Amino acid sequence: MKRQESHVRSILKGITWRFLATGTLILIVYLVEGTISTALKVGGIEFLFKLFIYYAHERGWNAYLQGREQTPKVSLFKTISWRFVASATTFTIAYFVLTGNGEGMENKAFTVVGIEFVAKFVIYYLHERAWQLVPSGFFRKLLGRVTGNKKKLETQNPQLPTHKS
Repeated sequence: MKRQESHVRSILKGITWRFLATGTLILIVYLVEGTISTALKVGGIEFLFKLFIYYAHERGWNAYLQGREQTPKVSLFKTISWRFVASATTFTIAYFVLTGNGEGMENKAFTVVGIEFVAKFVIYYLHERAWQLVPSGFFRKLLGRVTGNKKKLETQNPQLPTHKS
């Protein structure tokens, strides 16, 4: 039985996903609305909100799976659940930002979400599958090696100054 994902892994997945997703959204809003300032505003708000929402979604799925392997079928269901949550959030953000720019912008908010739903469905699924290629415990081992190497250097060279923060 596989171990549950660590909080560090969930955070790193969230960060990598947020950069992919926010970059995609900024591009979509720019193509639909036509101004980079509006695209960046929607993207910035979305980045902050969805970073926390994604983390909660990730931990919820982690609790549901209880350490079981995430198969391609599970990734698909996870993608579907995230797309609905994420698209509802995107629509809310886009609606309020775009309608502040004038009348008739509701249609642009719907257009943004429609394009985003399809594009990010594919990107999210691929992101999930890519993370399944990273072995469980990889980051813990990597951090352990860094910490272990620092301690090893300190014991081998006690005359070297150490910086404690």
